[in-house]
Amino acid sequence: MSDRGNGRLLTARGLRAGYGGIAVLHGVTLHVDRGETVTVLGRNGAGKTTLMSTLVGSISPSAGRIEVCERDMTGRSPSAISRAGMACVRQDQPLFGELTVGENLNLAGLSAGADRVLGLFPGVFDGRASQRASTLSGGEQKMLAAARCLCSAKPLLVLDEPTEGLQPANVALLLQYLTAARDRGCGVLLIEQHVDAALSVSDRYCVLEKGEIVAEGMADSTAAKRVARLMAVSGVRD
Repeated sequence: MSDRGNGRLLTARGLRAGYGGIAVLHGVTLHVDRGETVTVLGRNGAGKTTLMSTLVGSISPSAGRIEVCERDMTGRSPSAISRAGMACVRQDQPLFGELTVGENLNLAGLSAGADRVLGLFPGVFDGRASQRASTLSGGEQKMLAAARCLCSAKPLLVLDEPTEGLQPANVALLLQYLTAARDRGCGVLLIEQHVDAALSVSDRYCVLEKGEIVAEGMADSTAAKRVARLMAVSGVRD
């Protein structure tokens, strides 16, 4: 795999964050290196969305530090974090719904490669560049957002629940593209509920429960069993 271990692309140390004075994250620490995929697993309510929002700059942490491409980006805006080297797919706002498919690609700086982006999922977006993004199905919006992220020039890709709502064939394509991104030297952080799919393309995993990392390890051939046992004991569900 290309350049693995030759650069840390994301570091989160001791992150604490929440909403309206209510703490959700309680000292989360993780990292992603160049040329590896790390998955954060956890059920609904575990704090995954809050973690995503904090990493991408939508929420400022009350404590801790975030580094993107070895630059301190703690408390910085989403646009500043993007400029530092992060491309992301958010579960709660994958696209700008009032804009067309083509306009969403223009904003991401991908207008010149629009055909390449839209062609990642064959037959889905043919002739639909002028369609308003909000009229796409939920799965189509996810696919377009994922394609936009994968075709960016950013070295760090962060994706929140990217497989949710996708047909199995498109899940397989997405996982294939994520593996290719890792192999060309990107760092990939997946935030997922679907254990088997995520672990199949990951190098390491972390399990998030009640805003804390309760387990982590290598995504080897026995990882799914280890995670399943943990989930059975802790109440974490796939």
